[in-house]
Amino acid sequence: MDLYKWSDIRDRFRGSILLGNGASRAIDERLSYRSLYERVCESGRLNNEIIGMFDNFHTTNFEFIMKLLLEASRVNEALRIDDSKTRGYYHEIRDSLISTIGEIHPEHESVEGLLPKIARFLMNFTNVLSLSYDLLVYWSMMEGNERLGCTWFKDGYVGGGFDNDFAEYMYDHQPPAKGVTLVFYPHGSLFLATDIYGNEEKLSRSKDELLLNTVLDKWKEKDYIPLFVSEGESAAKLQAITRSNYLGAAYDVLRDIQGSLVIYGWSASEQDDHIFHAIDHEGITSIAVSVHTENPEWESYCGRMANRIRTTHKLRDIQPHFFDSSSKGCWIS
Repeated sequence: MDLYKWSDIRDRFRGSILLGNGASRAIDERLSYRSLYERVCESGRLNNEIIGMFDNFHTTNFEFIMKLLLEASRVNEALRIDDSKTRGYYHEIRDSLISTIGEIHPEHESVEGLLPKIARFLMNFTNVLSLSYDLLVYWSMMEGNERLGCTWFKDGYVGGGFDNDFAEYMYDHQPPAKGVTLVFYPHGSLFLATDIYGNEEKLSRSKDELLLNTVLDKWKEKDYIPLFVSEGESAAKLQAITRSNYLGAAYDVLRDIQGSLVIYGWSASEQDDHIFHAIDHEGITSIAVSVHTENPEWESYCGRMANRIRTTHKLRDIQPHFFDSSSKGCWIS
C-alpha cells in the first residue's frame, strides 16, 4: 500500500472534503469524539428525572428533549396549568449544556495562530463538509475571508436565515476572489439554533474570541434550541437530520458530490453509517483518505477504510489514495 504526502496528490483532489472529529482533535484533544451527553451526565449537572426522560425516549439528543420540554411548557401555559417543573427542567438541561461546552471548547486566542493555515488548506476545495459541532471551521472561514478581503468562504446564510438556493453562490465570485468554497455542517454547529416555532437561525457572524460566549449567552436570552446532532447511533442521527431544513440540505450536498472527495480525520465508524450511505453514489470518482501515522494501528485503519469503500456498492471500483495527515500544507501542518 502506498502512503502519499499531501503535496503529491493535492492537485487531483480539489472537489469536496469531509472533516471528521480527528480534524478537531488535531487542534485540541479536549474535542476528542465522545458523546456530549456522557460528558454532561458525568458532570453531575443533570438530575435523575431528566436522565430518565432521555432514557424513556431512547435518545441522547439534547435538541429533541429540549424541544419537547418547551412545547409542553407552552401547552401548559395556554391551558393555564400551573407547571414550573417542565420549564425548570428545560433551563437545567440548557445550563448544563452551556457549562459543559464552555469547559471543553478551546478559546479563540488559543487556536488563532492555526486558523490561517486551515483557511489556506480549505480554500482549495469546492465544498467543505464538517461533521463536528465546534467553531473551528467557522472561525477559519471568517479568518480566511478577512485576510483575503472578500467572501471566498460562504455557508448559504443571509441575514441569519439559510438560503436553500445556495448553489448560486458557487458562481458569484466577488473580487478579488477567483473562486468560492461552500461550507456545510451536516451534523449542525454551535452557532446554529432553532427557536420554539421551528425557525432555524445563525446566531452570530462575528469571528472574534467572544463568539463562543455570544452564542451561549443567546441561548439564555431566548428560548433557543442548539441545532447540532448529539445522538450516538447512526439511525438516530439521521432522524435528527431529517427533522431540520438546514441539516437535511447539508446532508443532500453529500449525496450530490461530484468528482473527488477527501476524507480527513473521519473514522467511518458504525455511528456514521448514514454518512457512508450518502456518499454511495456514482458522482464520486476518486477518494483520498488521511492517515494519522502516529497511531500504531494506522495500517489496520487503511485496510478497514479500503475494505469499506470496496464493499460500498457505487464506490467499489475506487482505489483510495492514503496520505499522511501531518504532511506539509495539510490542515494545520
